Amino acid sequence: AMGKIWDWYPEIKDIYIPPVPYDSGLAIGSAQLFWHSMLNKPRIEIPRYASPYLGRTYSKQQVIGAIESQNLSYQHASDSDIVDLLDKQNIVAVYGGGSESGRRALGNRSILADPRSDKMKDIINDKVKHRKWYRPFAPSILRSHVKDWFERDVSSPYMQFVIPFKEEVRDKVPAVVHVDGTARLQTVCEYDNRWYHGLLTKWYEKSGVPILLNTSFNDREPIVEKPEHAVKCFMSTNIDYLYFYDYGILLKKSHD
Repeated sequence: AMGKIWDWYPEIKDIYIPPVPYDSGLAIGSAQLFWHSMLNKPRIEIPRYASPYLGRTYSKQQVIGAIESQNLSYQHASDSDIVDLLDKQNIVAVYGGGSESGRRALGNRSILADPRSDKMKDIINDKVKHRKWYRPFAPSILRSHVKDWFERDVSSPYMQFVIPFKEEVRDKVPAVVHVDGTARLQTVCEYDNRWYHGLLTKWYEKSGVPILLNTSFNDREPIVEKPEHAVKCFMSTNIDYLYFYDYGILLKKSHD
């Protein structure tokens, strides 16, 4: 519905959907209502979008402790290594920074994969998310490339809008195109998430595609919050790798 507002009401030029547009956001809305209507305070202008990454951060010691508590070993890796793993059709869970406020994983608690694969949607639905085969996955795209891939050049940093892909590019990223040719896109710029923007940039340089498949880091449970949640979800699914990007720590699934 949010994506269709652009067509239904062309006189509306700016549409803002907050990152928590459901019952959990009522506390924020109540605070805003009191601030503006009761205290008569003016609206606070921000340069772009408010950060949704409002969760607490976790130390390297906490991450290592969560790994060692499961008697697991780890290695060190770089963002470039992660790009190579994705290019080889691995499914990589990424974890870092503060968790996202809202129901959308936006790069800090995400499962990433190659959108160019025509098999990836079925693989993740079946072996990782354990949900119906028809459920779609969202694309994360570099903001500067939206106009080349979508019919409407919009900012959607919280995955607020469903927009049609341009018909001529749909076959390039079949894993993130819904049956009607649309997608609920997340646009990413450096201001929004410097690390994720950097990873997408490296992926684009390697693959020629400025898009990654991005789904929430969970399996029929809430999105992971603590490092131990991440390790537990990783071990209980067919995710190939888990990358704690703050510290360059990588876990590999053992197939011995």
